[in-house]
Amino acid sequence: MQTTVQIPGMHCKSCETLIRDVSADFPEVTGLKFDFGKKEVAVDSADGFDVNKWATAVSALGPDYEVKMT
Repeated sequence: MQTTVQIPGMHCKSCETLIRDVSADFPEVTGLKFDFGKKEVAVDSADGFDVNKWATAVSALGPDYEVKMT
């Protein structure tokens, strides 16, 4: 399954690294694709993935990382 979210404050590889680090805590995440121009992350996941828990964890990184569902 793929879910695309917007993260308006995301702008660089350091942002990507932080989001990847948080995502490592979610074994259901099988891949991430970043589009800095659109400020979007496409999250590939296996069954059982709770996108809301993931979004909460990413948003906890700070105000620049507020996840918006598209």
